This record gives sequence, C-alpha cells and structure tokens, in this order.
Amino acid sequence: MATQEQAYQQLILDGIQTLPSNALVEIVDFVYFIRKKCLQPKSFAEDLLQTDLQTLSHQEQTHLEQEFANYETQYPYE
Repeated sequence: MATQEQAYQQLILDGIQTLPSNALVEIVDFVYFIRKKCLQPKSFAEDLLQTDLQTLSHQEQTHLEQEFANYETQYPYE
C-alpha cells in the first residue's frame, strides 16, 4: 500500500513541476480542502454549511426562515 501512495505522491510532484504560480495557488487550496475533508470531517461539514449560509441572497434567506417557522411545533421530536 505504501508504494501505491508513493506512486501517487510522485505523480503529483511530477505533475506540478512546470505549472504557473496561479495554478499552484489553486492546488494549495485544493490540498487544504481535501485535508480538511479527510482529517476533520465534522469541522469540514460545519465550514461548508457556514459558507453556504453566508452566500444566501436576502430572498433565499427569507424563504428559508419561512420554511422553518414553527418547525418544532409542526414536527415534534418523538
């Protein structure tokens, strides 16, 4: 298994050798994304939800608030 990991690592290293700086920045972002997703799944999910909520338009936010109005009353926990 370790040799397969090493092969993947080498493919990645070889693949980034001649890329321009802007592409390397994207790769760094992607590596951070994957590390967080794999190593901190709960934190990753919370961050993703927070990002989604921050990008809601006012209309979408109003609609979402209306959808969940009186949720506990309509759908009590059993």
